Amino acid sequence: MSDHSSSDENESPETKLRISFILSPSIRSQTQRELLELPTEPIAVPASVRKTGLSAVVNHLLDRKVPKEDDDDNSGDTDEEDESEKLPAVPFDFLLNDKLLRLPLESAARKEGLSTENALELQYFPARLPPKKEGESESLPDWITAMDYNNQAGGKEGDSGSRLFTGGADGVIRAFFSSSKGGDLQQATSVAAHSGPIKCLSTSSIGGKTLVATGSMDQTLITHLYQNNKSLDLHAVYLGGHTNSIGSVVLSNDNSPGGKTIMASGDWDGGLAIWSVPSSSDGEGVDSTGENTTKKRKGSKGGIDKSDDNSATIQEVKPLQSIKAHASNISGLAWGYNGSSNDGSSSAPTTLLTGSWDHGLKVYDTTRMDCILTLNGSRVVTSLSRCSNSNVVATSSPDCTVRLWDMRTNGEGSGGGSGMDKSLRQSHKSWVSGVQWSPTDPFVLASTSHDGTLKVWDIRSSLPLHTVKAVNKKGEKALCLTFGDGVIY
Repeated sequence: MSDHSSSDENESPETKLRISFILSPSIRSQTQRELLELPTEPIAVPASVRKTGLSAVVNHLLDRKVPKEDDDDNSGDTDEEDESEKLPAVPFDFLLNDKLLRLPLESAARKEGLSTENALELQYFPARLPPKKEGESESLPDWITAMDYNNQAGGKEGDSGSRLFTGGADGVIRAFFSSSKGGDLQQATSVAAHSGPIKCLSTSSIGGKTLVATGSMDQTLITHLYQNNKSLDLHAVYLGGHTNSIGSVVLSNDNSPGGKTIMASGDWDGGLAIWSVPSSSDGEGVDSTGENTTKKRKGSKGGIDKSDDNSATIQEVKPLQSIKAHASNISGLAWGYNGSSNDGSSSAPTTLLTGSWDHGLKVYDTTRMDCILTLNGSRVVTSLSRCSNSNVVATSSPDCTVRLWDMRTNGEGSGGGSGMDKSLRQSHKSWVSGVQWSPTDPFVLASTSHDGTLKVWDIRSSLPLHTVKAVNKKGEKALCLTFGDGVIY
């Protein structure tokens, strides 16, 4: 007994660190800031505390419920009644030196080279909750190989007007809607657009309608128009830009007065083409070259959803520019970030970001079609997505890895980008088939893989935030993804 007592007396008290809680500037709602903001005076916490413990501290200081790991059966009813009157607990995440806290506090401070003599500043914000399955469509006859979400597609009374457009290995474009957020998807319409598998799909709003561009292994590139739950009507056919399978396509809508819709496409041989998309109001082309031709369409291709107007006018469009951009398949395209004007409208992009199976990423000046930045990687690029507020892009690869690249240039056209290649922790177990940046949060992206999983990442940590099963059966592959309004498809 004496030896045990002696050892207890010799134990040193647990080391503590002083910290200051700072509410993250990303919380912009004044109401939410008033509910979550804490005084910035330093407090002492155990040096070994982790994210969960700090979250409990913040909830306690906010006078919210504090989740307990073990309930005490002998506790009185008074404490339970007091807890029931409090607001529910909020799980929080924390930033130390702009990095998500994933280690014990003292270990993280040492890793970042921070002195513990002074109070450590911890930014806190509500943690992103893990995705959960809320709805699905009926089984389709073939693989979904491409998809895009458009929240301005328009719809019948009672739904949000948002649509999920998919391209299938059967060559069919399908439009889906959900009557409620997270509800089961219902098919609005479909059209057999191609004779081969669709490899890429992009949407944009044009003239109050939704423009849907698709490229296929049958070497065709076409656009359809969709409006108010009606059929997908063939709009234009794009000829002369490619002689192989179309692997990537991206639309850009210039909302400035007199602006035009521009489209870029890439093929299996590394060919890149820029197109001016005809207007949606009539058959008159908008290509400044004047080389477009107009033809009458007799019925809808494939015959799934035929238009009421069997003599609808379509355009045959020739490329504005066409070059050999890469040595192999161009698997990802994104328009460069150029900010917004004061009235919130976007202007025509002046740069185009490309990724290829030749392991390279490039930035092209679209006015001259000059390559102003080249980054050479070590792996095939299977998909590419740009951050919502910069030219930092994420790419996926067959080696189970998601990578980040800084493709910002110095504005002089001489290729002054930093060329950052930051690999997130290898977490997938198979070919990463798609990566998509959140349209609302510049720190969050999602990836999907042939291992059948969906992973959500915050780029301030090399580890994924969440991993969920994306398929119903073992062995099934997840081929593509896109963000919706608060959901991931």
